[in-house]
Amino acid sequence: MNASSLKSPPYWSKALKYLQLHDPVISRLIKKHKSKTYLVATNTIFTTFAKIIIGQQISIEVANSIENKILKKIGRLTPKRILITFDDDLRNCGLSYRKVNYIKGIAKILDDNKRFFTKIEKMNDDDAVEELTKLYGIGPWSAEMFLIFHYNRQNILPLGDIGLINSFCKNYNVNRDKFKEEIMNIKKKWDPYCTVATWYLWRDIDEDVVQY
Repeated sequence: MNASSLKSPPYWSKALKYLQLHDPVISRLIKKHKSKTYLVATNTIFTTFAKIIIGQQISIEVANSIENKILKKIGRLTPKRILITFDDDLRNCGLSYRKVNYIKGIAKILDDNKRFFTKIEKMNDDDAVEELTKLYGIGPWSAEMFLIFHYNRQNILPLGDIGLINSFCKNYNVNRDKFKEEIMNIKKKWDPYCTVATWYLWRDIDEDVVQY
């Protein structure tokens, strides 16, 4: 299903009006990129996590290539199909040894205990990140991507995301060594819609719209 045919999160329109009122930089980016698809949740929990793990520390193009090879090999990204696939077969698709273990770890959790993510969904953002980072191979960035792309949480600010860092420094004319200090000041203008501000900063440097 095409993401553009799905509904945006319920807060999206309100967030655009709020950000346009409070931050002229984000307002300009919204006007510039408003025609591009908005944030939607399109995948299962496992597919979202698999895509995030595949994409850790590599380019979008390389991640897409690896994912396509895996899909060609196993058909669909499901816990059961991943668990019955030999590690070497996944590595031959381009996954590192560690990423094979990370993905199989998530697959095993979902295969054994589907209720694990029910409790995550009910947690606030900070507690959810803390709980998710207890999972093998899931650091703060991966946890934040999951909250953004699967649950469409409205106020996530992924400070370790290289795309956000690059776009913020470019659009706000900030040196990289001042990034965290400056973005925390600007964050006051974005609350409670940091996810939407992040989305439009991403759009300004990345033509490919990633949907984990």
